[in-house]
Amino acid sequence: MRALYAIEEACFEPAVRFSRSLMRSLAQDSDCRVWLGIVDDVRVGFAILGLWSEDDPSAAYIWTIEVLPGFRRMGVEESAREAECSAIVLHVSERNAEGLALYESAGYVKTGVEVEYYGRREDAFRYRKALERNP
Repeated sequence: MRALYAIEEACFEPAVRFSRSLMRSLAQDSDCRVWLGIVDDVRVGFAILGLWSEDDPSAAYIWTIEVLPGFRRMGVEESAREAECSAIVLHVSERNAEGLALYESAGYVKTGVEVEYYGRREDAFRYRKALERNP
């Protein structure tokens, strides 16, 4: 968990980081999966996916995704497909232009706004992407 939290610290400012206890709790939750990005035996990123979503029980929810800048765009959708999820749901800060562009270019559709989701007068856009089933 220490190596994952080091990535969290490299990707997010203190005000928006997950706590160590929340990350540990999610990583140990049997309804969650932890995806690791490893390059040359070095952890360069991770995502924590819940295999459910409040408004869509067959969708995976991306709790958090962090990838060191030089290793981004590696993908996490296959884990959700393997768990037979029909979609992925996530939140993106209204201020995260790079994240918004990334998810929209990857086929995610904006489905709503969560007012002050992050606190600090910062809203989040809720996105969803339907997943095609593996043959």
